[in-house]
Amino acid sequence: MLAGCERHWQEHGFGLLAVEDRETGTLIGRSGVQYHTLWPADPEVGWGLDPDWWGRGLATEAGAACVGWAFRELGLERIVSIAQPANVASIRVMEKLGFRVVAERDSEAWGLVLVHALDRPPPPGAFSSRS
Repeated sequence: MLAGCERHWQEHGFGLLAVEDRETGTLIGRSGVQYHTLWPADPEVGWGLDPDWWGRGLATEAGAACVGWAFRELGLERIVSIAQPANVASIRVMEKLGFRVVAERDSEAWGLVLVHALDRPPPPGAFSSRS
């Protein structure tokens, strides 16, 4: 897995990052922006934390940081996030971050997955058709 992560960084200039506990520096998971084989058109924002750290809002925090990185620093126009329907916790994080379901995919390796997407927000003060 690490070799694949390193290759992604070399090819695209972005990828997965380590998630650490702020107080101890303990590695508790990963999060980042990378291309996913099930949806190669747009980079995916994803996260995975050790179960001991679940339920503390850390996936939402990591996801939000990666969404900001994707739009502000990487200049991406659209990102996706992918989860199996049974992964209710990750889907809830996606909803909190503003992602909406755009497609379903079925694969041998993953089974059914839901693809959520989020488009870059307009800059502050930009014209909106809702005004």
